[in-house]
Amino acid sequence: MYFPPVPQQGDYPKPKNKPAKQRDSGTNKSAPTPQDATTPQLDQLLDPADQSKYQPDPYVGLMKLDVVVTDQRGKPVAGLGAKDLTLLDDDQPRNIVTFQAFDGAASKPDSPVEVILVMDEVDLPSEHLDEMRQAVQKFLLQNGGHLAQPVTVYRIGDDGLFASAQPSTDGSALSKEIAERKEPRLIWRSQDMGAPFRQDPYGSTPTTRRSFFDAGWTELPHPLIALGSIAIEERRTPERKLLFWVGNGWPVNQNRKWQHLFDTVTELSTRLREARIGVWVDDFWRKTGEDAFPYQNFVAGVASEKSLTFENVALQVLAVQSGGGMLRGVGDASDLISQQVAQASTFYTITFDPPRTDVVDEYHDLKVDVGRPGLTAHTRSGYYDEPVYYDQARADAKDVTVAELRESIDELQHASDSEAERRLNGMELTERLSSSDLAKWLAMLKGKKAKQALTAVADQSVFFAPPAEETLPLQPPSIADQRQIMQRTVDYVSKTIRILPNLSAERNTTLYVEPPRDPGGAWKTAAGDHYLEPASIAKADVQVSHGQEDVSELSSTVIRKIPQNKSLHTEGAFGPILAAVLVAAAKPESKLMWARWEKGVGGPLAVFRYNISKDTPIFKVEYCCLAVDFSQIKFSTYAPTYGEIAVDSASGAILRFTMRAGLSWRLPLQHSDIMIEYGPVILGETSYICPIRSVSISRSRSIVQVSEFGEVFKANAPFETILNDVKYENYHLFRSSSRVLPGFSETPKDN
Repeated sequence: MYFPPVPQQGDYPKPKNKPAKQRDSGTNKSAPTPQDATTPQLDQLLDPADQSKYQPDPYVGLMKLDVVVTDQRGKPVAGLGAKDLTLLDDDQPRNIVTFQAFDGAASKPDSPVEVILVMDEVDLPSEHLDEMRQAVQKFLLQNGGHLAQPVTVYRIGDDGLFASAQPSTDGSALSKEIAERKEPRLIWRSQDMGAPFRQDPYGSTPTTRRSFFDAGWTELPHPLIALGSIAIEERRTPERKLLFWVGNGWPVNQNRKWQHLFDTVTELSTRLREARIGVWVDDFWRKTGEDAFPYQNFVAGVASEKSLTFENVALQVLAVQSGGGMLRGVGDASDLISQQVAQASTFYTITFDPPRTDVVDEYHDLKVDVGRPGLTAHTRSGYYDEPVYYDQARADAKDVTVAELRESIDELQHASDSEAERRLNGMELTERLSSSDLAKWLAMLKGKKAKQALTAVADQSVFFAPPAEETLPLQPPSIADQRQIMQRTVDYVSKTIRILPNLSAERNTTLYVEPPRDPGGAWKTAAGDHYLEPASIAKADVQVSHGQEDVSELSSTVIRKIPQNKSLHTEGAFGPILAAVLVAAAKPESKLMWARWEKGVGGPLAVFRYNISKDTPIFKVEYCCLAVDFSQIKFSTYAPTYGEIAVDSASGAILRFTMRAGLSWRLPLQHSDIMIEYGPVILGETSYICPIRSVSISRSRSIVQVSEFGEVFKANAPFETILNDVKYENYHLFRSSSRVLPGFSETPKDN
């Protein structure tokens, strides 16, 4: 975190316009095998100017649905409001968080609806192959090749999956690519399916990208794999999409069992939903002479492997479930596609929050009712809920009070180090453990692991209220007395801190992280163990001169190897964080109020509580990185700030301070909190109030790299906690010094 320079004037100092900052670079990237260091990484740093569109909105629901409402003639209807639609989740009304209406004229989405044309050439006779190409080219060349919507063309052949370079409204250029069989973008080649599993699917450029396949997926028909690949490719852009499949699809009357069949259902459904794709299928299979497939009998959602057949992953079934369907009407495939595209701009987008669940791949039916007669809503028919969509409370820990923990410490003095560690890891405090008690109890434990476990348990309690016996039963001071206390605090911050001498201190930081997840465990589930264990210990020399910090690392010990970008950076304990908070807390839109009297080491502490609105930006929190493929995009936001200030009422000295970010539960960063304790330090012959201990905690969503359908992509994984336990020791004054320089002779004095 960054704090601005110490103000030099004014009884109530005005901090410069730079907010405090805490950076959590804790992205957990788990993958089947380590990446080849010689291969370009999946992540590349994106220009910060392009990152804003990826920042999550805390006011938008976790799931997004595109809804088309039609009249009795099948024509789309515009002009409805949020009150006209009712969302049913498993037949239960669910709150619509956001609602948007688009009519293609007065109201348009930020990005136009994209059209995806899929040419499925697998097992297609040559006469039908020519017919399919002609139909697609006819659509592309309409209106002189000037398309109303951006179009992407995919081709599935015996040789693999290929695509146009990017969405384009130049139909003539796309048609020429089809005629000349020149697809600029390779997704995967069929020969790669039999190749050994590779974790480095990306070459130096998109056209040379190499793909890989887990052996289990290669048992599926190539067109089915291609649909999954296309969904993953298209989920990387935010707009709504209409996918038109021209070709046979894949056979459905199969008696063979596929290893990943239920995974295929859940992952296709989820990736198509994330990509906002509605699939439309041409009746091409009828033209090839195949018997009609009664797909209507299989469109109900599949809740488990037991009720699953291969017919459940038929192309027609997936199309209906995606909110699309079969192309019906008069004309060839080009005409039918054009009719759907002409209506693409009239639709509604709603967001909602799924219910919490502990069940992986829990199926939910979806339905949207329209509160006007004669109108019908069309959208996805269901989705799969996952535990990982929410942060999960720790279920493996026992809540204990400080008194109960004290009793346990007495017992654990005689236990082995491993047993004491195990029992302490299973506890969570409900009250704040003071630094003095922590020091005493650490001395009572014998083992190193037990001491580390107790430290982690204590550090996670620093933002809680103290036990009742540490709260003094004194009357709150009058408003006038509160103002006097705060004025003394202001004087202390604006004057005393500025006259700190030039000094140095040793900063010892222990980084705590959650234990590694089981490599074979499902990433969709919440982490089972939330306890913390040390990952590294770093020693640094902090030199403070004229209010500026200069940090030099002295040593670092790795206890457990973790990703390099999984760390928590906390700096500035000697800076004017206190001044910044006091200035912001005094503003009319903020609140500064009395909290309680507490026992302090040197006497009673007056504790004040503050709340600072987001409109007063003093705390900027950052987290690396969001689940965006091919780029490292930091989540960054100015957060409302709240916390407590514990002061010596007589001198105004701040002895304990907390600063917490007020973050929405929908954001990928759940907590970003700082606690600093100050105490007397003798420098020379004078006592100064300096940092003694600090704790920084960040809880953010981890990211996993997933391999499916020959693709690698990022997905949201469970939340994880990172904690810095910091101690400041061995304070020294900077003193002037002199030395003799050799090679010089003394200049004779003049006579």
